[in-house]
Amino acid sequence: MLRPTRAVLLLFSSLAIAMVLAGCAAGRAYGRGESAARAGDWDTAVEHFRRAVQEDPDRPDFRIALERAMINASVQHLDQARLLEARGQLEESLREYRRASEFDPSNRQIAGRVIEMERRLRDLAEASRPQPNLRALQQAARQSPEPLLNPASREPIDVVFNNASLRDILNSMGMSAGINVAFERDYQDRAYSVQLRGVTFEQALTQVLAANQLFFKVVNERSIMVIPDTVQKRALYEEQVIRTFFVSHADATELAQILNGVVRIPALAVAPQIVANKTNNTITVRASANIVQIIERVIEQNDNPRAEVIIDVQILEVNRSRAKEFGIDLSAFSITGVFSPETDPRGTGDAAGELSTQPFNVSTVTRGISTADFYLSVPAAVIKFLETDSETRLIAKPQLRGAEGQQINLNLGDQIPVPATVFTPVAGGGANVNPLTSFNYKDVGVNVQVTPRVTFEGDVILDLLVENSTRGQDVNIAGQNLPSFGSRRVQTRLRLRDGESNLLAGLLREEERRSLRGVPGLLRLPILRNLLAANESEIRQTDIVMLLTPRIVRTQELTAQDLSPIFIGSQQSLGLGGGPPPLIAPTAEPDPAPVTAVAPGPATLAAPGAGVVVVPPGSSPVPGTTTVQGATGAPAVASAAAAGGGRIVLSTPGQDFRVGGGPYTVAISMTDASQVSSVSLTISFNPSVLRVRTVQEGSFLRAGGLAATFTQQVDPATGRVDIAIVRSGDPTGVAGTGLLGAILFDAVGGGSSNLTLTGAATGPRGNPLPLQIGAAPVVTVR
Repeated sequence: MLRPTRAVLLLFSSLAIAMVLAGCAAGRAYGRGESAARAGDWDTAVEHFRRAVQEDPDRPDFRIALERAMINASVQHLDQARLLEARGQLEESLREYRRASEFDPSNRQIAGRVIEMERRLRDLAEASRPQPNLRALQQAARQSPEPLLNPASREPIDVVFNNASLRDILNSMGMSAGINVAFERDYQDRAYSVQLRGVTFEQALTQVLAANQLFFKVVNERSIMVIPDTVQKRALYEEQVIRTFFVSHADATELAQILNGVVRIPALAVAPQIVANKTNNTITVRASANIVQIIERVIEQNDNPRAEVIIDVQILEVNRSRAKEFGIDLSAFSITGVFSPETDPRGTGDAAGELSTQPFNVSTVTRGISTADFYLSVPAAVIKFLETDSETRLIAKPQLRGAEGQQINLNLGDQIPVPATVFTPVAGGGANVNPLTSFNYKDVGVNVQVTPRVTFEGDVILDLLVENSTRGQDVNIAGQNLPSFGSRRVQTRLRLRDGESNLLAGLLREEERRSLRGVPGLLRLPILRNLLAANESEIRQTDIVMLLTPRIVRTQELTAQDLSPIFIGSQQSLGLGGGPPPLIAPTAEPDPAPVTAVAPGPATLAAPGAGVVVVPPGSSPVPGTTTVQGATGAPAVASAAAAGGGRIVLSTPGQDFRVGGGPYTVAISMTDASQVSSVSLTISFNPSVLRVRTVQEGSFLRAGGLAATFTQQVDPATGRVDIAIVRSGDPTGVAGTGLLGAILFDAVGGGSSNLTLTGAATGPRGNPLPLQIGAAPVVTVR
């Protein structure tokens, strides 16, 4: 009696000791967490508090301490991330933002900052990528267009005429700008009144011609021809252009269909011809210069790289089979009697033990029949007690990468040949009697078909088809055994966020078979039927569990130019910007002059009978033009310069560079910009530490679909990079935030270098804009 008592006491003592030790472990972890919290090490505090909660999950004070530590750790990492972002260390900032989001996953603001930082890093990586040769050639082609006008004066003018001859109005405007105006032979003069103030020569000419149903053609840099705007005249005078566009990402055939539906307008004088080359993936266009420019913009907006995703697929297929055989099983449920007077039939039976009858001579019967001539076969009884249990698991973890809109296939299983027989005639015109058999292969196993699509909000849409097929028993058809197949199929559409997982389960298939064989009558007895009959039962289970996790590798890489509308004018007169192509060639912006209190007034054009042509003082571009003093003064330029501007900062991939590493991309971005038309920058560095590999252009000053001239000059001896970016034909300037460019540096020697930035910005009329320069980052090369 003592031994059980001692065993029970020993058991309870062990349990008590274990509980005390567990409580002590939780208390020690909690104490270490409190010490780390007092020291401000919130990451370590979270780790210890989690261990304390795991050891003793029923303590509410442990849970409260854990929640408090996680919130403080999130705030600490968030402050560090903002500090690193201000320094331009974007990769380290993103790492801190992610840590802050891990400690406070319910904070949607931090999650949004993570997404924003990932986008900025993708933009920087795209800017640092070497420019393709095709893009460089396209930019060179844009910088050498057909000759444009080069007027002698670019100052704004006032055009004031009352019931004057349209020919005299156009001639007066041409004289003020030093442009010769010729008229087509079918031109008909008329009286016209106009009042335009503070406009450029190009704006005034466009408005006057459009109001009188006229258009112009540039003859040379100092001459234009005014022509009636009719279908016949446009077909006669508009230049036709043949150009081939090299499509990189889109399908040329589909893009050609879009262009035909957009630019083939019945009112055009000459319909554009658009031909797609599927082999080279190019589009060749024959149309007027205005239409070709529109087609180029449409192609640029549609020829964007497709987004790419990686789909992490985890598949678990479990097959389980259970079988039981027990009871008495008779080899044959029959008794066979054989009469064989001549030979012994034993040993000649079949596999079931039944005797086979043997032929004999009838004369043998005349000799007499005895009991020895009769043979009986009694079925053998076999007692079965067999049970089997088998389980099979199939685990697959593939990573599938593909572009959006393209189907991704995954087949895990076997291919079973399936015969297909057709009958053909032996000779022409004969009956179909000659069999011809071919084989098709059927995929058996787990088959997955996924078609991803990345939305512009950053979600992933998956068109999913999952099929689990198995091979069944063969089916006899017309004397031929053919395989049969079982299939379970699911087709659905999912919308998931980047990195969000979806569990697909429930494809469970269970088969249960039971059979009972025995002597009639005994099968109805409740107890004896399990002993005196053959019982067979089989259960088969198949289950599939699939986990899908899409991850975006590359987005559509949209720019502000892709989202901006394309203004193409009226149906009668198509052209970018709502009218004819730019009339005046852009020139480089001069250095800003000192600001004066009062600027000279614009030139004023008056009717011949009412006054003379007045141009700004100190300029007389056309011989015979009288120069007089301006009547009224313009507002001070200083007030105009105060509007607009922005802030320019340099962002480095870190403060530590290594010799032989890189290249290291230093991004030049502009924030809070307003009315910016041109920017000139100078970046200085230590040439003994850093060396410039290349300078890349950003897309900010090309916003709105306007062309921009990007020039750069590198002086490796003194450590200086000069960059100038000028927008062409820009009436309003650019606003917002964007990337001006990027410089790729190589680390060539140990030491430190200040990246000093200076620059200036001007507005659409050349007026200087206030510009703020961010702090100069310092990099250390080891």
